[in-house]
Parts: sequence; structure tokens; C-alpha cells
Amino acid sequence: MNNDNTNISATQTAEAKAKRSATIATKREEKTEVRGYTLPLVLTCTITGKSVKYTSASYIDKVIAKHGSLEKLLTSYVSREGKRSSKA
Repeated sequence: MNNDNTNISATQTAEAKAKRSATIATKREEKTEVRGYTLPLVLTCTITGKSVKYTSASYIDKVIAKHGSLEKLLTSYVSREGKRSSKA
């Protein structure tokens, strides 16, 4: 019983993997252009220095809207722990 899947050579498999990787990278770049940021978005707290990764695009959009722009968010982000320490 000889089917097409058993006749695929190692080079064909490598070529298919390379093509798929290129497609994934292209789609990721397109989404980044539309959103304006990459996922995960890494924010660093200005008070504690703690870095936090956010992966939810809808949450990130909400936080950007609250701060006004992505640049303002990146320069003025304060984590939950930073807010607690500044109140004390």
C-alpha cells in the first residue's frame, strides 16, 4: 500500500515547513501593521520596573484608549503593585 504521504522526501518536507514559516511571518507582520503593536505587548512599570506581558488585543486596545496613545502607555505604565506602593 503506497500512498503519497510516504513518498514525500525530506527536502520537500523542509521546503513545506519553510513556506509555512514565511506565511506565518507575513501574516504576523500584517496584523502588527493593523494593530500598531506586536503581541505579546511587554509593558514595564515606571515605579517598580516590573515587566508584564499582555496577549489580549482587546484588553491592550482598551488600555491604549485609556492612556490616549501607545507611546503614552509605554512611558507612563504603572503596574498594580506600583499603584499599591504609591498609595502607601
